[in-house]
Amino acid sequence: MTIDPSLMQIGTRNGSLHKFATTRSFVPPSGTIFLTLEEVVERYRGQVSEGTLRNWRSMRIGPSFIKIGKAILYPLEELDRRDRRSLVVCRPSRSLPLEEAAAWHVPVR
Repeated sequence: MTIDPSLMQIGTRNGSLHKFATTRSFVPPSGTIFLTLEEVVERYRGQVSEGTLRNWRSMRIGPSFIKIGKAILYPLEELDRRDRRSLVVCRPSRSLPLEEAAAWHVPVR
C-alpha cells in the first residue's frame, strides 16, 4: 500500500486510510492512534467544543486523554468505545421482516 508522504498512516479501516490521517495526529511506536483537541472537535462536528473538552478535563469527566507537556491527546480507541456506549439502538419497525431488521442492528461490544 502506497501512502501519500504528506500524511501519516494512523490506522486503516477496511483497507483505506482513516479520515483523521493528518500530520497533527500522533502515533507512538505502540501503534495507538491519538487525536488532537481540534481533531476531536472536528470528529463531533463542532457539537462538542474545545471549551467543553477543557471543562471536562478539569472535572475528570468526558473522554480519556493523555497530556504530554502542553499537548492534550485523545486515544481514538477510547473515543470509539465511548461512542459505542452512547449508541441508541432502536427497535425495528413492524413493517420490516425480522431478518432484515437484524441486518441493520450493530452489536455493542
